[in-house]
Amino acid sequence: MAAASYDQLLRQVEVLKMENSNLRQELQDNSNHLTKLETEASNMKEVLKQLQGTIEEESGEASGSQLELIERLKGEQNKCSQTLCRINGYRTNTSTVIGCWGLAAQSLSVLHCDWLLPARSLLLAELEKEEKEKDWYYAQLQNLTKRIDTLPLTENFTLQTDMSRRQLEFEARQIRSAMEEQLGSCQEMERRAQARVSRIQQIEKDILRMGHAAWLLQNEEEERGGGRRGRGEEGGASQTNPG
Repeated sequence: MAAASYDQLLRQVEVLKMENSNLRQELQDNSNHLTKLETEASNMKEVLKQLQGTIEEESGEASGSQLELIERLKGEQNKCSQTLCRINGYRTNTSTVIGCWGLAAQSLSVLHCDWLLPARSLLLAELEKEEKEKDWYYAQLQNLTKRIDTLPLTENFTLQTDMSRRQLEFEARQIRSAMEEQLGSCQEMERRAQARVSRIQQIEKDILRMGHAAWLLQNEEEERGGGRRGRGEEGGASQTNPG
């Protein structure tokens, strides 16, 4: 049961890794495109400034030239507005990706709590249960051995002593047989215990690794979110004060 749950956990972790990789790539693509659009918008602002200056310089010329410049200015303004709308759209998309990234980090934490810790607890409980059973059988065998050792030696042989010894030895064999039937041979018990300990150690490593990964993802989400908010505020300020 614990092994099946652990295998299922590992498969879900691999799926999350792939999703996080795709989210990182999408976030990087959006970031690059956003930078390109912001550069384009900045260049358009410079064009607008130049056109406005040209209109002021040519204010004394023919009205036809002024109308042509005004039409050019309107066209550039429309282009700039479209670019700013695209920038806002990419900011929204980037925020969505960052949110998904945060959900992936939360998913890692949920898996960490819902699967790894219970699996570890189950293995520890199985290990402790078997150790207690083994200790009980060993205690019974030790008690019988002590009783056999208290019987008189062969020089003081009597029929009663011999029957008592045979009875105690028979009980000891029955206990050993019951222990092997319940727990297996000593080698099997040792291998099983070592396997459980190894799985517990691996789960503990995975707990640390997944906890660290979730922490890194959460930090990246906060840093990227803060950076985007800062750039958004700068963009808003520049739109308010184009000059």
